[in-house]
Order: sequence, then C-alpha cells, then structure tokens
Amino acid sequence: MNAAVRPTATVFRAALAWLAAGLAGPALASDADIDRAVLDHLAATAGMHARIAAHLDLTAPFHTASRWTLVIAKQPDEEGLDVSGVGDREGAVRVCFVHDDRPDCGDAPFLAPYRQRGLPLPAGPLLYELFDSRIVHDHAGRPLLSIKACSAHGGNGSCGISTVLFEHDAAQDRFRVVFSNLTGSNNNQETRFIEQGPLRGAVVVAVPTPTAPFVYRVELFRRGAEGTYQLALGYRGHTGYGDGNPLPVIDAEMPALLARLGLWTAGDPLPPPPALPAACTRIFLRHDVEWCDTPTGRDR
Repeated sequence: MNAAVRPTATVFRAALAWLAAGLAGPALASDADIDRAVLDHLAATAGMHARIAAHLDLTAPFHTASRWTLVIAKQPDEEGLDVSGVGDREGAVRVCFVHDDRPDCGDAPFLAPYRQRGLPLPAGPLLYELFDSRIVHDHAGRPLLSIKACSAHGGNGSCGISTVLFEHDAAQDRFRVVFSNLTGSNNNQETRFIEQGPLRGAVVVAVPTPTAPFVYRVELFRRGAEGTYQLALGYRGHTGYGDGNPLPVIDAEMPALLARLGLWTAGDPLPPPPALPAACTRIFLRHDVEWCDTPTGRDR
C-alpha cells in the first residue's frame, strides 16, 4: 500500500509546485521595461517619440500593495507642435503613473487648476519643462509625491507653473491629488512645500496683487483630516514688487506669517531662509519684512 501511495504523493507535490509557479505570474518588469511601456504608450496614443526625463519608484516609499512607478517623458522640441505659426516648436512633458506595467499619462491633475479658475489653456504644451519630481513628507511624516512643472511660455515670457501633491490611497490602491496650484512666473510668484521648521508639511503660496499698492498675497495651506490641503491663512503682505530684496518673497514674509500664527514675536531670532543668496551678508527686519543686506549697503 505504501508503495502505491508514493507515486501518487509525488505527482501531487509536482502538481502543487506547477500551480504555485503559475499563480506567481511572470517576473516583475525591469525599470527599463517600464520605461519602454511608457514610451510605446505615448507613441501609440499621442504620436510622441519621447525620452525619459524622470523615473521614480513609488512602491517602497508609499508601501503600496502593488507596484507603482512614476515616469516622466519629454518630447524633443523638434518633434513638438508648431505653436507660433513661424516654426517654433515645443515638445510636451507627460507625467505617467505606471501600475505594474500599465501607464496612465492623463493630464487631469494639471488641467484642473485652469478649469477651476476659468483660465485659458496655454497655446503650447500644458507641461513643457519639468522643474522637480520627488517624495516629501507632511507634518505627520506621511509620504507625498510632489511634482512641479511649467507650461509653454507665452508672448510675455511667463509660463504657468503647476505644483501638485499626490498621496497614495491604500484602500483603492491609487494615487490622488491632495493639493494643486497654478501661478505665473514673471513676478517672483512661488508655491513652496515647507520641509522643516514649525510649518513642516504646509504649503505656502506668494502671488502678486493685481491692484496698488503692488505687494504680494501670502497664503498658507495645511493638510486636513480628509488628507487634502485647505487654506488656513491668507493676508496681504508687505513685500513690494521690485523692492531690491534678494530674498524670495516667502522668506521675506516668513516673520509676518509666523507672527500671525503665534509662532514668532518681535525680538525673536529671524527665521533662517533655506538658502541665502550669494550676495547676502546678513538678514534683518525692515518694515515687517525679513531683508537681505548686500555688500553695497544699498538695502540698509
């Protein structure tokens, strides 16, 4: 009886091994395979012969249950659309979320700010230049994907700078937008994710006001219970257009911003900027604005 059982058990174990191998599925695609899937997808759906501008694994940083990769592709300018009528060409940037080996290169996250504010779309590519794509962390240490890119430049030289933050929704195994903003580029506007200090995990936006006196409106966004960023504070700042201060507007307004939150009072050390301009010899407070002194002394 034992002799009869052994062959059957052997066959059963072999069958289990074969079944397990089948359930395991094919080997995971390599990074090169994923990049190729994106390039093939863009060629088939948009006629783009692009190159890879950025490749970022999202699986490990976000602890996703399945494989996710960010791949950003750039179309060479010479293959872009003719947007000026005189032969100027601008190649588009496409942002692709790749689930396993299936790319999604939709523009919806970057179109939304235009539609919400009723703004005209740029004449050229929606995204033309990639500024940054990286993992950041909110105030609780949760990972977020930050992407910043600029549209094609208009006749006045300005471009639309899109700043978008994504979180991973573990329940649905997808990435969703938790913050998006759009500014121009000609007047020292800025959207900044704060990575250190008392505002860690917040987003600060500085945009020029449309009416005199021409200063900047400063807005602070913080992440709420539902995960999305909400406006927590907004005020008309004291930093003026072309005031000669080498500091970025957000750094110049930081004492006033923190003071409104009860996090800074006159006499406290000034909040240090993340980086001082090369010409800056010292920082000081001038008319409620943090100021950078220069060797010429003209800003004193």
